[in-house]
Amino acid sequence: MKQFKVTSALLSAIMCMSMVMAPVTVMADETEAPSETQTTEAAEEKKSEDKEDSGKTDKTEEAKKPEKAEEAEETKDTEEDPEVVEDKELEGEDKAEAEDAYLAKGKCGKKLKWTLDKKGTLKITGKGVMYNFTFDSAAYASNSPWRKYASNIKKVVISKGVTTVGKFAFFNCENLVSVSLPGSLKAINAYAFWCCPRIAGISVPKKVKTIGMGAFAECYGLRTLKLAYGVTTIGSEAFSETGIVTLVLPKSVKTIGDHAFDHCRELTKVTIPASVKTIDSYAFNYCQKLTEVNIPIAGLSTIGEYAFEGCSALKTFKVPLSVTEAGRFAFENCAGLTEFWIDSVLYSKTTGLLNNCKNVKVKNYSNAAINTVRIVGNIEYTVTWPETNGTGTVKVTGYDPQATKIVIPAVVEIMGAKYKVTALGANRYIYGGENNTLKTVVIGANVLSIDDRAFSRYNELLSVTGGARIRSIGTRAFEKCPKLKVVSITSKTLWRIGPFAFALDKNLKTLQVKKTTKLIKSGVKNSLKGSAVKTVKVKKAKVKKYKKIFKKKNCGKKVKVKK
Repeated sequence: MKQFKVTSALLSAIMCMSMVMAPVTVMADETEAPSETQTTEAAEEKKSEDKEDSGKTDKTEEAKKPEKAEEAEETKDTEEDPEVVEDKELEGEDKAEAEDAYLAKGKCGKKLKWTLDKKGTLKITGKGVMYNFTFDSAAYASNSPWRKYASNIKKVVISKGVTTVGKFAFFNCENLVSVSLPGSLKAINAYAFWCCPRIAGISVPKKVKTIGMGAFAECYGLRTLKLAYGVTTIGSEAFSETGIVTLVLPKSVKTIGDHAFDHCRELTKVTIPASVKTIDSYAFNYCQKLTEVNIPIAGLSTIGEYAFEGCSALKTFKVPLSVTEAGRFAFENCAGLTEFWIDSVLYSKTTGLLNNCKNVKVKNYSNAAINTVRIVGNIEYTVTWPETNGTGTVKVTGYDPQATKIVIPAVVEIMGAKYKVTALGANRYIYGGENNTLKTVVIGANVLSIDDRAFSRYNELLSVTGGARIRSIGTRAFEKCPKLKVVSITSKTLWRIGPFAFALDKNLKTLQVKKTTKLIKSGVKNSLKGSAVKTVKVKKAKVKKYKKIFKKKNCGKKVKVKK
């Protein structure tokens, strides 16, 4: 019986030695394996302990064996490949643990990591730029690190700190339903989510300036799109062949790229802000359910060729007066068009603009109101929103050079229709000494802005008053008016006085903006640079605040701010 106990102790020591020597690390660079010396010492200590316990019963030794087996099993589990955990037939707690384990993980940027769990959630964490990936046309796949698991991905969560989504990053993730983008994101690169047909909605955060070429192309299930103010460029094919129903672009957008929304067959309504200057070729090509395009009459300058071709449900369209170029066949095959408003000169020089639009009636804006007319003291007005119902706005672009005084009215009547006067345009007589007569300007109550150089080089101008609703005074608006002594703007909403607005006005000592409460630091930057202004008079409650923004470093010269 004694001999059996010694043998049992030896076996126990051998088992202990084998366990100590077994690898126990998940990542070799984080935990070092034990040395041979450490293993031998541990074995001898265990052997000594077993000898001291040799008087114990067989039952005690047998009770210890399951504990050793469990420890061995735990050691074995840690030897799994850390990058890919394969499915195994497990039961109970082991099975639940395996289901929560990562399917795969790795790096996707210099400081970015990704993990994909077995539920289909791909998470990207860290800070900075995601790698750009490439597309293999032969394999019809990208080389993203999760490409082998594209069909497993159901949800993408990009964490705060990530600044870009790389090219071809999620190409052809056919089961991807949900995408969460962080506020830190600045760009969505080309073809990032190309061909993800089950994505239902996308919300693009405000720091994103550019949505790259084909970024969401062929996302057939994409119904809702929310673009925050900040996006300036929508790239070529960015949302082509998607299921977007209603499109509202923020006022930051400047360019709609070619094919950007082409073949969006569910699109019914589009709202385009005045900030958009270019609608490129084929931008809304064959959006066959599109019935309404809301676009300001001023702002847009270019409509590309075939831009609205095949929009067969579109019934009326008004080409903005600011458009100077319309591409050939821009509205070809718009079979439902019945009313089309356009400047007659632009229409005459555009090839096939309404080709195959058999029921359309072309209406020249001059039929509703004359674009330019001289009335009220020989002031020249340009209509910028002419409508048959008489509503609209007017911009003053010049006047009779012999006038000594002009009073800008709040409303003018042109051919029986009344229009608000909302802007003072750049003076067309700024050179050649033609402004030697004007002495007084009284600004009407509906004027919202004074354009850059609007009254530049008015040699005899003495005073400018009024402007109860002016929001902005343009750059060099009153530059080189050597006799100007009085500028008194009564607006409460004035927030901007442009750089060098009163430069070289040697007799203008005081600027009066006594009612405004909206001026901001960036709105007065270099505003008084080059002027003779010594005092700015403001609302009593704003003296303290305005002293801070009219500092020499900001406005261009040292001035006193008084009530």
